[in-house]
Amino acid sequence: MKIAIIGIKGVPGKHGVEVVVDSLLPHLAELGHDITVYGYDSYTDSADNYQGAKIRTVHGASSKNTEMISHMWNASWEVRRQNFDIVHIHNTDPCLLAWLPRAKYGIVATSHGQAYVRKKWGLTARTMSKCAERFFIHLPDVITSVSRPLADFYEHKYGKKVIYIPNGIKFRDKPASSILNKWGLEEGNYLFCSAGRIERTKGLDTLLQAYEKLETDMPLVIAGGGSGSDFEYFEYLKSKNIKGVQFVGFLSGDELFSLYAYPKIFIFPSEYEAMSMALLEGLSFGTPTVYSSIPENEAVAKGLAYSFAVSDANSLATTINTVLASYPAAVALGEKARQQIQEKHDWKTIARQYDSIYQKMQRH
Repeated sequence: MKIAIIGIKGVPGKHGVEVVVDSLLPHLAELGHDITVYGYDSYTDSADNYQGAKIRTVHGASSKNTEMISHMWNASWEVRRQNFDIVHIHNTDPCLLAWLPRAKYGIVATSHGQAYVRKKWGLTARTMSKCAERFFIHLPDVITSVSRPLADFYEHKYGKKVIYIPNGIKFRDKPASSILNKWGLEEGNYLFCSAGRIERTKGLDTLLQAYEKLETDMPLVIAGGGSGSDFEYFEYLKSKNIKGVQFVGFLSGDELFSLYAYPKIFIFPSEYEAMSMALLEGLSFGTPTVYSSIPENEAVAKGLAYSFAVSDANSLATTINTVLASYPAAVALGEKARQQIQEKHDWKTIARQYDSIYQKMQRH
C-alpha cells in the first residue's frame, strides 16, 4: 500500500518517536509497502530511498510553540495532493490537524505519550496538548498506543478502543570495551543512566541525590542533552559538581551502546514515560537494571529488573545497594531480561502488527 507517515521531525531518528519510525521503515518496506515520510526541513533531508522509504521535507516555523503545528499543516497539505492509501500520524499532538490529511482507506494515529505531563511545557502548550488528545481519540479511523497502561487509560477515560503495539529494539553485539577509555571508565566499574532529552521528568535530581547516599567509588555516567532538552535544568544539574558524576552529553552509535553494554548497573529513574527506548536498550544488553516504579516501566521490566519508588532517592539508593550486595543474582536476572526483550520487542514482529492494521483497513 501507499502510506504516508507524518507528525514526526524526520529520520534518521535521534530520539523517541523518530527512532521508532526509523526502525520500522525497513521492515514495512520489506512487507511491500510504498512509504513516504514527511519530516522537518530543519531536521532531515529529502531522499528517494532511505531504508526502503522516500523522505520528503516540509518547511515550518522555528519557534518552539509553533514548530510542530506549522510543519504538520504543511505536511498535511502535501499529503492531500497525493493519493495515499493510508496516512499514519505518529504522536498525539499533531492530531490537532488530523481532519486535514486525506487517504483512501483512512487515518491511523499512534500515541507515544502525553506531552502535557512533561514539566518543560507552559500552561498554553499543555492545554493545547490536552485538546489534541481528544482529536487523537475521535478523528482517526484506528488509534494505537506504544504503552499498555496508556492504552488502558484512554479506553477507561474515553471508552474508545485503543490497540496496544509496543516499541521494539534493535539487538546489537557489544561494541569494543576500549571505547570506554574516552571517559576513563573500566568495564563493569561504573553506573550508567541514559536520558536522551534531559528534562525535569527524567528523575535525574533523584538519581543524583541517591548517588550521594551511596558508599561507592564507581563513577555515575549520565548520557543525554540532545535537541528538545531543558538546557536551563541541564546546567543546574551540572552546577551541582557532585564528585564522581560525569555528564558525557548526547551520544549515538557505538559510543552510546558501549556505555549500555559494560556498566555495573543501568539506572532508569524517569518520572514519566510511555514506553522508553532507553529502558529497552538497557534490558536488551542484559545489564542489571534498576528502574522507577511508574506503571509504564513496570509493564516492560517487572520481573526482569529491580524497581524503586519513583522520585524517592532513599528507595533508589537502597535498591542499588541491594543489587550490588547480590550481584550474581542480578546478572542472572539481566540475562533473563535480555532473552525476553529479544522475544517480545523485535521490530520485524512489531511491523507485522502495524501491517495487520493496514490490511484490515483496506478490506473494510
